Amino acid sequence: MKNFKTLFFVSLVCILLTACNRNEPEYSGLPQEDIDVTTEYKWWILTHKNYQKPGIYLFNENTGMLEVELKLPKALQSPHALAYDGESLWVGGIGENESLYQLNPETGDIISEIPNIITEGIAIQDNFIYYSSENAIHKINKNGSFIETIETENTALTISDIAIDENSLYYLRYSETAPIVKLNLDSKSETPLETIETSGTYCLSFVDNKIITVSNLNEINQNNARTGEILSSAPTGFEGWITAIALYPIDIE
Repeated sequence: MKNFKTLFFVSLVCILLTACNRNEPEYSGLPQEDIDVTTEYKWWILTHKNYQKPGIYLFNENTGMLEVELKLPKALQSPHALAYDGESLWVGGIGENESLYQLNPETGDIISEIPNIITEGIAIQDNFIYYSSENAIHKINKNGSFIETIETENTALTISDIAIDENSLYYLRYSETAPIVKLNLDSKSETPLETIETSGTYCLSFVDNKIITVSNLNEINQNNARTGEILSSAPTGFEGWITAIALYPIDIE
């Protein structure tokens, strides 16, 4: 009888442990311990032409120095969107009859122009460009040819910026609660990130499982994409209005 009670108790513990494991919540992204909170980055920063120091700058987060300073295309009226594909900068705006410009990141010279694109957010993935227009997201080739439009479900207002990580697109909406929404590019399903809070920003980026935004004080904020925890907040010293940022990959030898 004593052996039976022992066996029954061990079986009960195993069942309870299995049940606990079965009910664990599922999280997207890498585990917490895989997120590096010490990494500092270089950023391409876009500032609006109607405020102080308009242009595109390469900002070193580690040194606080500006390593490159580029002028904006003369015809760009209201610059709000910026992306970097490793070779070219792409910049756009929300003025009337705006274009999307491909720029040389060393000189700022225009390489190509895609006309009739009004946007506040750009993201590049391989040979494709995603850009936001009001409450929709459009996918085009780099030559400007149209591929598809994705109608969003969780915003009735203009999407102020977008970012891409593999098959997930993140978009920033005007909302006091859960302003960032994760959109699965395969299923087109959407998940508002309830734990991340940000306000007063037009800027969104994604790197190393971290959500990157810029505060209304021009601070670059890093949030854990899994938990929403604020990991760092770095002042940039910019006096103008930062309307977009784009990661500049740093080669590690």
